Amino acid sequence: MKTTEIKTFQTHDLYLASALKICGFKFITLKNVDGKGVFTFQDREDRSQFVMDYYSGKLTGSLKEFSSVWAGLKSLVNEMGRRGD
Repeated sequence: MKTTEIKTFQTHDLYLASALKICGFKFITLKNVDGKGVFTFQDREDRSQFVMDYYSGKLTGSLKEFSSVWAGLKSLVNEMGRRGD
């Protein structure tokens, strides 16, 4: 039986993580790495284009959805900090 390894993409940028999530990237986990929250997403072939569009200001989406996702991810970061993960 052949096992398929899932490719992942990591970022510590909360705003980028929020943008990726609203663009349909599957959020896998949040981990504490050297005192910083690192978001891990399932990678896609088009991820580099999304990241370039994000940093160049070309990425568009719902501000309401972005705000909601940002608040949820920020809550996870805060919880991780309280637990000392």
